[in-house]
Amino acid sequence: MKNIFLKSTLFSLVFLFFACSDTDVITDQVFEDTTTGGILRTLESTTDLPIGLADTGVELLLEVQDEEDGDLSDFIEVYASFRHITGGGANDRDEVLLKTVPNSEWTYGERLPRALVTATLPELQAALSLGDDDFTGGDRFIIRVELVFKDGRRFSDYNSSATVLGNLFFASPFVYNANVTCVVPEESFLGSYTVTAAGPGVNGLQVWEVGTVVTLVAEGGPTRRSFDIQHIPSAGVGQDPTTFAFDLVCGNVNIAANQSTGLQCTSGLFYGPAPSGNTGSYNAGDDSSITFIFTDNAEGDCDEAPQNVTATLTKN
Repeated sequence: MKNIFLKSTLFSLVFLFFACSDTDVITDQVFEDTTTGGILRTLESTTDLPIGLADTGVELLLEVQDEEDGDLSDFIEVYASFRHITGGGANDRDEVLLKTVPNSEWTYGERLPRALVTATLPELQAALSLGDDDFTGGDRFIIRVELVFKDGRRFSDYNSSATVLGNLFFASPFVYNANVTCVVPEESFLGSYTVTAAGPGVNGLQVWEVGTVVTLVAEGGPTRRSFDIQHIPSAGVGQDPTTFAFDLVCGNVNIAANQSTGLQCTSGLFYGPAPSGNTGSYNAGDDSSITFIFTDNAEGDCDEAPQNVTATLTKN
């Protein structure tokens, strides 16, 4: 009987797919198995949560489907929880009710109502009592939606069949993973900047001359930026500028290792990350300045110890 059921179901799906529109197929198939069930079909979804961009976040466009074309449905409850993947679960948060989307806020497509579900990162933080230091890129918020009928019945992942949850036609998982990302806007941290502060490096010499104008470019990946600059110009040897590269990662400025400064005694003077592990900083929503913390003479050339340096670029 099991094999016959599977074959029959497959035949029905194929037949209905070619005989009807997608929406008709989905709606009719649901009610062959459940007389008064309901699903929330995903029409569009955006689930990335970029840190530092408060006006972006989760956005789900859901089509409400029940036996009476949405008339049985009253509202959608939106729940949120958090998994601190990068911290081994140290700051996990259990599920809480984030908001309710009543049917008065739904709009209508060709036939069925549609509901827009949104959740910004600040909204999620407030609901789950998460501070800015409690999560970072690679962590995950989990959004769950629940359809509530006017008679009180509820439909979500816990009482839906595998056919509804995993089928591409139904597209109604009820649960969405929203990953925390550290996307750097493509148009940000580019163009002309001026060195407005720079600490001393080898022999107490100024690493970069304050007032130097550089041009930031994007090369080597979405988070990578770089610029050309002369190292210790007061050394008076007329060396050419070399490239200083760094990555903008979740508010931290990570310096690429083993970058030649163009100067050497024997093995060469190199830029590198600060040995302390400290990094510079930036604001994803404001590219007016960047602070760097790095090492000058990372390999200890010229019989001189590596030097920690702090420097700032300000946008022109």
